[in-house]
Amino acid sequence: MKNSRLNIGLLSLCQCLMLSSTLTVLTYSSLVGRMLTGSTAMATIPAAIAIIGAAITAFPASFFMKKFGRKRGFQLGAVSALISGIIAVYAISTSNFPLFCVALFFHGIYQAFAAFYRFAAMEVSLPSNHKQAVSLVLFGGLFAALISPSIARSFEANFILPIEFAGTYVFVIALSLLAQLVIFTIKFPEVDLSGKEDNVQSKSTTILDVLKRPVFLCACLNAAGAYFMMSYIMTASPVEMVEYCGFAISDAAGVIQWHAVAMFGPAFFTGSLIARFGSVRILISGMISFALAATVAIQGIEAVNFYTALILIGIGWNLMFTAGTTLLEKAYSHSEKALVQGMNDFIVYSFTAAASLTSGLMLQSVGWENMNRLVFSVLLVLFTITTSYMIYEKRKTIKNA
Repeated sequence: MKNSRLNIGLLSLCQCLMLSSTLTVLTYSSLVGRMLTGSTAMATIPAAIAIIGAAITAFPASFFMKKFGRKRGFQLGAVSALISGIIAVYAISTSNFPLFCVALFFHGIYQAFAAFYRFAAMEVSLPSNHKQAVSLVLFGGLFAALISPSIARSFEANFILPIEFAGTYVFVIALSLLAQLVIFTIKFPEVDLSGKEDNVQSKSTTILDVLKRPVFLCACLNAAGAYFMMSYIMTASPVEMVEYCGFAISDAAGVIQWHAVAMFGPAFFTGSLIARFGSVRILISGMISFALAATVAIQGIEAVNFYTALILIGIGWNLMFTAGTTLLEKAYSHSEKALVQGMNDFIVYSFTAAASLTSGLMLQSVGWENMNRLVFSVLLVLFTITTSYMIYEKRKTIKNA
């Protein structure tokens, strides 16, 4: 496919810009929320609203891009990030918490559109390279994890002083403008405007039909489960470290940064592993990584426990999310792509929103150790779903033989 490598590289850069923006927003939104409301309980509401915005937008974003193409969809997402940054700066300047929440909702719209970068990677590459293409696009997140914290701090220190945190969202504005430039240069496949595919899909496929497919359930629920467990523990870990264990904020920030590196660093070779061993085996490897993380977290509350557990969670998330994405490709025909991809991302973001909204409450009510014990229950459910899919595929193979 012409310009495949260049397009994948540009999509990886888009992923880097989006995750730099998202990491910045999520890192500072609770601090801004605490500053604007004076309440720790309300501090995490803006971040949760961003995820809710992504969940609500996932389905419409998929169908928008089916009708108007990936490029226009990604450009609209970047415009939403621009609006988010502008509103956030104004909200902080005027101490307006509800308006700041609106700004985060717009950023959620951006995240919803940008989540389709990984699907676009398969569309601009040869079928034999789909797994590697998805992995390489996700790899762009590694650079975001490494460079965005220091750049965000630089913007915070040098823009719109003396208004605290406003400069950080100037960084979000700058990232959205850069994203527009990169998206403009990517060459996407032509959009079918004949309407024939829509007619085929509307007559033959319903949401219930998709939910009955074992491959969809395995792919989607594993990706959603990985996001749920990651967000559930990651959101609570800084609070556990600072409020309950007495670590400095810089220590918690270091743990989160290395967690982010572990989320995206393995993407350099995850695609090759999936191509060699298959999506199901990589899913199970990810589950093992999550189980090891929970075990380490339960064993103690030293810095090494937090670092090790969050790094293992990052690796587990990468393996399960990448494998889930590549396995999902088997769950739809070309005409069903928008429906199934939209359903998948809606479910993934819904799980993530649930984890973010309940994480603080669970930490306060049951404690850190019991939170991590819950991870084993989630893993048991996911393992059962995955083995059921394996049995289904084996029986189908025997039947067709």
